[in-house]
Amino acid sequence: MNRLASVQLVCAGFILILITSAIACLPSVKMPPPAPSAPVVAPSAPVAPVQDVPVSPTLEQTQKVIFRDDFKYSRSGWTIFSNDFGEGKYESGSYLLSCTQPSYHGAQASATTTNAGLTSLTGFMLDMDVTMLSGSKNDFYGIVLKWPDINPLGIVGYEQPSDYYFCIAPEGMLAWCYSKQEVKSLSVDKIPGYFLRPSQYACVRGINKINNVKIWFNPDIRFMINDHELFTATDQNLDYVNRLIKDKAMPGATLIIAANSQDTYSRPVFQLNRIAVYPNN
Repeated sequence: MNRLASVQLVCAGFILILITSAIACLPSVKMPPPAPSAPVVAPSAPVAPVQDVPVSPTLEQTQKVIFRDDFKYSRSGWTIFSNDFGEGKYESGSYLLSCTQPSYHGAQASATTTNAGLTSLTGFMLDMDVTMLSGSKNDFYGIVLKWPDINPLGIVGYEQPSDYYFCIAPEGMLAWCYSKQEVKSLSVDKIPGYFLRPSQYACVRGINKINNVKIWFNPDIRFMINDHELFTATDQNLDYVNRLIKDKAMPGATLIIAANSQDTYSRPVFQLNRIAVYPNN
């Protein structure tokens, strides 16, 4: 190897060393780590929607309604009146029925109200809330089922259907029910005409408290106060009534609500809060 070649080889080596040193001095670049791949998840079954706990159907949901009123509408059909014997009026989302005993009337007085939607009744179930706002322990309100007068002349042998009465005296905690005619089929009470003689019951709530009344009528008769059953039986007199209805000799009965004053200085006031009537088939 000659002198020139040796010099070229040394220069080439020196240049290689310089390039390697320059590369080593360059700042290092950090490469981001590769992104992890999304995990593979098996498809899950669809989640069922949350359901409410089933609630037992109420009477209103399961039966047709013949009549219903909460008395908030002042033209719902109840009698509006004011006379010497009492008053019936709508007031503050309810209906007030009061009774006044005039000095010339005697030992008791009564004021009544009716509704055109509660006529021609045969088989039914009544559900009603009433509050006594004032009065004495002997004052009471009655739910009356009155049949049409089919014997206005009182002809002997031409029988008149018996009216039915269901009565509550809240302040005295009394309740009773009866019909005018003798109840031949019942052994509950020996008093002629009475289903249930006037008696005190712990289930009857006093003044300023709501009493719920339920009455089932035809073919059996049931009488409940605040879900306590006071009376249940079959009245054979209804066979005659049903025969008249079937023969179209009579359309049915009218439901009447009455307030009764039993004491000279008492003026009972009853607040009708709610009423519903359902068919009893």
